Parts: sequence; structure tokens; C-alpha cells
Amino acid sequence: MSLSANASLEVVRATLREFDMLPGNAPVLAAVSGGPDSVALAHVLADLKIPFHIAHFDHQTRGGASAEDAAFVKNLAAELAVPLYSAGRDIAAEAADSPMSFEEYAREARYAFLVETAKAGACAAIATGHHADDQAETVLMRVLRGTSPRGLGGIPPKGLREGMPIVRPLFRLTRDDILAYLRERGHAHCHDESNLDIGFVRNRIRHELIPQIRHEYNPRVREALGRLSDAQRTENDLLASMTAEFMQRCVSTEGAIQRKEFREGHRALQRRAVIELAWRYGAEPDFQRDDQAVDFITGTASGKRFDLGSGVQLVSGKDAVEIAQSPQHPVDRSEVPVTVPGETPAFGKRIVLTALEAPPVESLSSYCTPRRQVVDADSMAGEVIVRHRRDGDRIAPLGLGGTRKLKDYFCDLGIPPAQRDKKLLLTAQGEIVWIIGHAVSANAAVTDRTTRWIQIEVVDETE
Repeated sequence: MSLSANASLEVVRATLREFDMLPGNAPVLAAVSGGPDSVALAHVLADLKIPFHIAHFDHQTRGGASAEDAAFVKNLAAELAVPLYSAGRDIAAEAADSPMSFEEYAREARYAFLVETAKAGACAAIATGHHADDQAETVLMRVLRGTSPRGLGGIPPKGLREGMPIVRPLFRLTRDDILAYLRERGHAHCHDESNLDIGFVRNRIRHELIPQIRHEYNPRVREALGRLSDAQRTENDLLASMTAEFMQRCVSTEGAIQRKEFREGHRALQRRAVIELAWRYGAEPDFQRDDQAVDFITGTASGKRFDLGSGVQLVSGKDAVEIAQSPQHPVDRSEVPVTVPGETPAFGKRIVLTALEAPPVESLSSYCTPRRQVVDADSMAGEVIVRHRRDGDRIAPLGLGGTRKLKDYFCDLGIPPAQRDKKLLLTAQGEIVWIIGHAVSANAAVTDRTTRWIQIEVVDETE
């Protein structure tokens, strides 16, 4: 039985109070895709007279159908008389050249846009349309894949990303409540056919597994999984504070783990302490490796080493275990001038720049690859060089607006710290034009105003 529209509004009002989701009087940035959840979010914020802006990120998928969603959201913002911020990229093409899955890459790109937009617009928080069914699906998916107790906490009602609060006002509503609210109020929304594609794990869980569990085992499985995540988040908060206290006792200011004090801790705290320390050094051990690391610290003789991954090792001593990182090759700080047009050898690659009188194809999104880009020739004026990153580097990523620290961009893509120094940058007049293999600067991108084009190709010297 779904709630009435007015009852749903009261649930949202209570959720906002329960989790203190609206700090200050600044507007929130509502992430609106055009689907029922996010459209309901926008209308609910309007009904509750909460000041908000709308942000829409077009993943440019479904054979162009996503453009219809973008147009719908534009009309919705006009109907509600709120500011709209929009951007779009060919995420499928980008994700194909990334180690991340399409869903992971799309989520990271979307959140990077949202955070950048919220900060630029002086918004108090980013609001998303996640609800109780999303929570149940997430928890069940993590159980099936294997997760830690922290993972059982599911989607938090309120989080933080790069200093920006992420709030989920519809957290206590079900999908049925949301659809009933839209029907009762006569609000239209878009239909994303990809949500029916059972090629995606989440969709199989949503359309096959949960209905089967509801029919054959527990008709209230959604509520059961929601209670589990609520309980686990509360226990996670307690364990996090206990872990911090435990680490104060057993980890020295230099980062060495004191074995005697570590042995005195509960194994749950020991595991969490290892994870916290590993994260500080850029490693992300899975549960099995984390568990083995605890045994290494508590029982291994002096002089042994244990690999935590990502070049991070534990080195056992008599009384303490040190954390060491494998020596990295020093970053090559040299810079190589690039011939425009022409061919330039640099860092084991050949950088080939070709002047074009016209774009090579009508649509560059499918033509460009991690090794080939086409940019506006006017952006290549002055000295063009290729080099590795430096402290303080910034880029203006296409579609995000403004500039972004290169370090933050790499972090959002999930590129480990040890790999970031290996990335090559093509710059012109000191500004990044292309992170080779990744983003092109918005200042160099081809637009309708482009009159001259340059193609950049990167070829391994061995090819």
C-alpha cells in the first residue's frame, strides 16, 4: 500500500529533520535525470518550498534518447522557475577505455559534475533521488558480491564528497510511494529503457531476485534489508570511533604499529585499523588480505614482509611493524617541446600533430580515443610541450565548467597515486590541453566556432 502525496511529503519533511539535511538557507542542488525518482525529488522540494537549483548530466547514451531526457529536464526547470545547470559527455566511449565498469565510470563523472556545479553555485548540498528500494537493492547486491560490515550500511542518508554534503530526502519513501505521488499530482517523467536491461546486475536484482524473494521467502524483504542497513550504519559509527581510539594506543606518531598494544585489541578493531592505515598509503586490501595482515602483525617473526597491495608493505620488527612503500622511480620532471604540426619523440612515445582543414568526421565522439584527439587549433598557439604532472596543475574538464585540480580529477577516476605520475600532459602556453588517455580541456575542445583543427596522435615508440 503506497502513501498519499501529502503523507509522502510529511515523511520527507521528517527525514530532512532527522538527518539535518538542510544546513543554512542556501539552495540545494537537485540532481535530476528525468526519471521518476529525481523528478519527484524536484517537485517535493518545490512543494516543501525549499530553495533549490537543478543539475542534469547527459551521459549521451541509448542512441541519442538521453537528449530527450535533457530536453525534458530543461522544460521542468522552466516550469518550476529554478536555475538549471547541464552538461554532457559520451560516457560509454570514455568508460570503454577505463578500468572501471560503465556504471562506476558514469557515477564518478556525474558526481564530479555535481560537486563542481554545487560549489560554483554556492549550494548548501547536493540532493539525489535515492529511496528505500535503492537501499534494499544495494545491500543485497553487496551481500552477493561479498562485503564488509561497513558495506552493509548501504547508501547513507547523508554523506560528504569533496567537502560537499550529499543528501537523500526521499530516503524513507519506497518506489511505489514515489510513483503514487507523481500520479496523484499529475507530474510527468521520462522512462529510461536501460533500467529494464537485465544485463546490468542491479536490474536483475530489482526485476528478478527481489520479486522472487518477496514471493517465496519474505514479502517484506525491502523493510528487512532497510533495517539491516540502519542497524549496521549505527554500529559502524560506534566502531569508527572505537577504531580511532584503538589506533591512538597502538600506532605511533611515525606510523609504526606497536605489536603488543595491537594484540590487545579486538579483531574487529584490528581489521579496521589495518584498513585505515592501508588507505592512508593508497592501498585498498580486500577482506582476505586485511585478515591475513592482522595475523602477520600479531604473530609473524621479525624481518618478514607482507604485501598490502599498491606497493605498500608491512615490515615486521621485534616490537613494531613498519609500513613501507616500494621505492618508486623518480618522476621525470623534464618537458619536451612539441612540433606543431609535426612528429616529436617524447617519453617513449611519438606525439604526432596534424593540421586539418576540416574535422575528419562529422561526429568526433566516436573518432577520438585515448590515443587520438582532435582539438581547436587556436588552443595550440604558443609553446606546446609534453610533460608529467606537477603540484598545482589544474584542468578545465570538458562539460564540468570552471577548473579542477588535476589531483582531484585523478582521484575521481580512481587512478591510484602510484599511477598518476606516469600520466603525460600536453600543454600549450602553460595550460593543459589534453591529459593523454583521458580528458581534453574545455578550452581546447572543438565547438561550432572552430575554424581550424589539429589532430593529436600518441604512438608507442615500439609500434
